Amino acid sequence: MNLKLVAKRTFVQAVTIIAVVLFTWLIIENSKIFLIAFGGILIAVMFSGSARWLAKKTNITTKVWLPISMLAPVLLLGLLMTYAAPKISTQANELVDRMPEALEYVRGQFTEFSSIGKFSDNLDKITNYDPKMSTVMNAASGLLSTTINGLGNFVFAIILALFLSINPKWYVNGSLSLVPPQHQQKARDLLVSCETALAGWLLAKLASMVMVGLFTTIGLWALGIDLALILGIIAALLSFIPNLGPLLAFIPAALVSILTGIDTLLYVSILYMGIQTVESYVLTPILQAEIASLPPALVLLVQVLLASMVGMAGVLLAAPLTVLLIVVTNQLYVKRLQGYTD
Repeated sequence: MNLKLVAKRTFVQAVTIIAVVLFTWLIIENSKIFLIAFGGILIAVMFSGSARWLAKKTNITTKVWLPISMLAPVLLLGLLMTYAAPKISTQANELVDRMPEALEYVRGQFTEFSSIGKFSDNLDKITNYDPKMSTVMNAASGLLSTTINGLGNFVFAIILALFLSINPKWYVNGSLSLVPPQHQQKARDLLVSCETALAGWLLAKLASMVMVGLFTTIGLWALGIDLALILGIIAALLSFIPNLGPLLAFIPAALVSILTGIDTLLYVSILYMGIQTVESYVLTPILQAEIASLPPALVLLVQVLLASMVGMAGVLLAAPLTVLLIVVTNQLYVKRLQGYTD
């Protein structure tokens, strides 16, 4: 046996194990940064995917549509803020003002039941705080810090997406150069499959969010809820988060409607349940017809795992990461296994 060859193989294996361990540690310790970078990649995929889709429909090159796909969301957001911002701001302030009243009403209803008297007493202790204490200031400071950090992360993701969208081939070819030549084509196919799946999922999700927002706003307006617009916007934004988003969106609507009466709360509950059913069983299957459906249990598992690691950023990006996980697993394992068994 060649001792030099054995020593070389042992050295290579040891270096590989150390590299894998260090890379895993790096991802775990800096998971939030990697998630922000993934958010930037997701936005870049949306820009490039929109440009390619428009290029196929119009026979105009992608280079022409790419800057338009980048500027269009900014212009639409600007128009929305110009014409609808005052009304949105007014309703948002009204919603914030009504929350304490709604919570107090719910607490008052609880006091009618003797079996939860202890709960009421504890709630009194929570709500009756000493103004001299710094609890509220600390909470406000934490909320402000979280908001600023979130905006900063979003701006970083947008900037990263712009750089990636301008010349994606540069980054793709650079990544493929790290792969052995005999596997580069498979790696390229994998990247294309991931991009296609993410672009399809994201565009379908955005379309679904718009429909959920419209249905919620129109339905609440028909029920006579005066904060229908802001509640519809909240429902649209939170529908990006599977499983948890619809429940979180229902909470402010329930608190607002319960002040009007139990019957209104019942109608609002039916409305939200109906919209969620249509979104889950009609809109999503139609919009994501070309994409494998996401197992809800798997998405929920990824949400809980990432939430424990990085907080809200993990919950937001759990669904697209699950899409990526499914595509990579199918490409690298399932298809190879099926090909082997056949």
